Amino acid sequence: MQAVILAAGRGTRLQSLGSSKPLVKLLGMSLIERNIRALIQTGVSDIVIVTGHEAASLEKELAALRKQLPSARLQTIHNPDWASTENGQSLIAAAPIVQSHFILLMADHVYDVALLQGLCAATPPADGAVLAVDKRCSRHDIDLQDVTKVQVDERYISQISKSLSHFNAFDTGAFLCTPGMLKTALETAKEGQSSLSHIMRKLIDSQQLTAYDIGDCYWQDVDTPASFTLAEAQLLDSATRKHADGPVAKHLNRRLSRPISRYFAQYGLSPNLISVIAFCTGILAAWLLSRGGYGSLLIGGVLVQLASVIDGCDGEVARLHLRSSSFGGWFDAILDRYADAAILAGLTWHAMSIHDTGWAFMAGLLAITGSFAASYSAHKADLQSTDSRWRMGRDTRSALIMLGAISNLVLPVLWVVALLMNLTVVHRILSMRKREL
Repeated sequence: MQAVILAAGRGTRLQSLGSSKPLVKLLGMSLIERNIRALIQTGVSDIVIVTGHEAASLEKELAALRKQLPSARLQTIHNPDWASTENGQSLIAAAPIVQSHFILLMADHVYDVALLQGLCAATPPADGAVLAVDKRCSRHDIDLQDVTKVQVDERYISQISKSLSHFNAFDTGAFLCTPGMLKTALETAKEGQSSLSHIMRKLIDSQQLTAYDIGDCYWQDVDTPASFTLAEAQLLDSATRKHADGPVAKHLNRRLSRPISRYFAQYGLSPNLISVIAFCTGILAAWLLSRGGYGSLLIGGVLVQLASVIDGCDGEVARLHLRSSSFGGWFDAILDRYADAAILAGLTWHAMSIHDTGWAFMAGLLAITGSFAASYSAHKADLQSTDSRWRMGRDTRSALIMLGAISNLVLPVLWVVALLMNLTVVHRILSMRKREL
């Protein structure tokens, strides 16, 4: 399957954010790159980009992307009539390159990968197309004056226009097209109509345009500063949600990591670099915890919590920039284990320097062992899809260490961490055993 991205328009309403709309950066990534990466994650790597306004700038961006994404085939074709015609002419310009079914996207839209995956699995009519539609007509973040409205009757689309008074869906600007529908595009152009909407109306007349309901998947037309702000907020919300979060991560850390991740994303920090920053923060915290004196203990405890917050940012930025990778997750986990050992060792050293008893060493040993076992068992339990509602992990441990440091109760907090982490492991053992029976 191929993809065609229409990126020829001027985008006058978004000029305050950039002279070329496809190159406007949303959370540190241009709109055109976001669409390309979303398509690649969907499994579509043969991508045609139709250029027009500021074609040279767009070509420069795509040249850089070709180096970053060597497995993708990024082709460009210029629409010389972009200034005097509408977006349907850009589709016609891509016709000589199209050889198979293709996904058609608008460069100024943001799409969920799940939306594109579902659309790819749809079946278009012969020589027709499938339009991804959003039936959530009460969405507050959609401009009703500007959005193209759709009337869907069963699976076929019967009307499409921005001026519809009766409608039951929105046009998302994402299509699955057959090569045969390009004949309809050429016929429409010969009739003097060069908009994509006119092409779709011609398909409607011959019952060659069907609908794919996107359900809860996200999309946004980013063509004004207001819609840009809405898209930024929604992407941040999505990136800071993770089903496997513990209670502290869910209710505290994600609230704190959101503005940090936004900053990291805007300045282009890679997820792996953020993992290193979190690791270094944890090592600094461990060194401060091991030193004598309440001042070092207090600062060290606060840095432990900060490291926990930053540790969530690498995954958030990876999701924001569509750069999640197996290596990145593994690399982050390895650094986390080293930081965990250093932090608990520093806390144990501090406790042993104050309490002249072997129990301080025993508490630290149990805390380190339990923490490692809890982290390992969490991964295995997630693979087996066991109940994760009762989840005590790194986020809880870091918060406890911070509270113990602030209150100067180092030995008690070591015992609490040891008890909670080992009980968590026992709980997972029993849950997995119950699942097997």
